[in-house]
Amino acid sequence: MTAVTFIFQGYLRELLKKKYRIEPAFVYDFDRKASVKDVVESLGVPHPVIGKLMINSMEAGFDYILQHKDIVEVSPLTPPVNPLITTILRPAPVACISFVADVNVGKLALFLRMLGFDTVYRNDIRNGKLADIAALEKRILLTRDTSLLKRKVVTHGYLLREQDPTRQIIEVVRLYDLGNRIKPLTRCIPCNGLLVPVAKETILERLEPLTKKYYESFHACERCGRIYWAGSHQEKIVAFIHQVLKTADQENTL
Repeated sequence: MTAVTFIFQGYLRELLKKKYRIEPAFVYDFDRKASVKDVVESLGVPHPVIGKLMINSMEAGFDYILQHKDIVEVSPLTPPVNPLITTILRPAPVACISFVADVNVGKLALFLRMLGFDTVYRNDIRNGKLADIAALEKRILLTRDTSLLKRKVVTHGYLLREQDPTRQIIEVVRLYDLGNRIKPLTRCIPCNGLLVPVAKETILERLEPLTKKYYESFHACERCGRIYWAGSHQEKIVAFIHQVLKTADQENTL
């Protein structure tokens, strides 16, 4: 029998199975050879939300095989997280900041596109496919589903704690320190395609009379062909983005 002492920090305690949430530290007994990743997930905590593992006061990776009387301290991801760099827990970094979102955080996906981040989202993609996309395309998987994040192929991911989409985008901006990486209004919000400049005369037949009269600068989505211009709707989007960044910055200083 192997007996290991676990200490889960921060919000990770909320993810534990109910009987393990009572004390800050508890002893867990098991009778098999197991990695720390397997045991931690069996206790209820998905591996992508873990920021650091300390075993007997030494930093360790997910593949560490637990030994009798080990003391394991598990810490959550905390801002700022940089998924572009190699770490002990994530030796294969992402090539760029991009996301894949499940159906539970669909509005968040649209907000991320609004900020210019490449974000895969469709409400008809099953969880297995989402995990595969995250792995194959090296994207960060965003969800409120703990079982989805426990899939073996997922390396980079986050379990949203907030329920309100506006709070969720603030949460993601803070966690990944996205303030200096945003490129507002460079992607098509409905389809995720890039926006490219387009000459007004080439799209005249698609414009409403007042739009033709008052606007000269236009962009088109290279994927779906939607037309964009700097109308009042864009002013509202810019104001929303400004408020998101301001709030994220304020919360980082608390």
